[in-house]
Amino acid sequence: MLSPKGMKTLKVFHLFFIMAWTVGVLMMGLLFWRHSVSSLDFLYNQQTAMFIDYALVIPGAILAVITGIIYGLKTKWGFFKYRWLTVKWIVGIAIILIGTFGLHPLSLEIIAQASATANESISFPTDFFGLKQDIVNWMAILQGIGLLFLIWVSVFKPWNQKKS
Repeated sequence: MLSPKGMKTLKVFHLFFIMAWTVGVLMMGLLFWRHSVSSLDFLYNQQTAMFIDYALVIPGAILAVITGIIYGLKTKWGFFKYRWLTVKWIVGIAIILIGTFGLHPLSLEIIAQASATANESISFPTDFFGLKQDIVNWMAILQGIGLLFLIWVSVFKPWNQKKS
């Protein structure tokens, strides 16, 4: 078990990583939904979103999971001792899977497609990327809502009674 000082230190790091992950996802969502004036503007938004993914979202998610594992191993909370913790693990892993196998690969495809055709004088039609861009937009919204839900669960700890 961690000492009280160790618990506070772990909490600070865990909150910092959650903050990086959540803010990064919300910023990416805003960039995905932002209306672009030109094809270069669109490409810049997509590339900026990928930078945020690599700089904030991916490290924040990985390190939040690692600190969550440390919480489970070294504190009284455990991994699945409370229903709200079980929900956090399930939703958190689902958000990671959506980003890893859905949002990230589709975003890279869109960037590759946009890079091949972008120039200063044209604007992509709103449906140029079609379903791919719609899926990316909705996945980003789903991830953002999921992360905000996890923060709410962490603060209010609904279903706080122990599992039977």
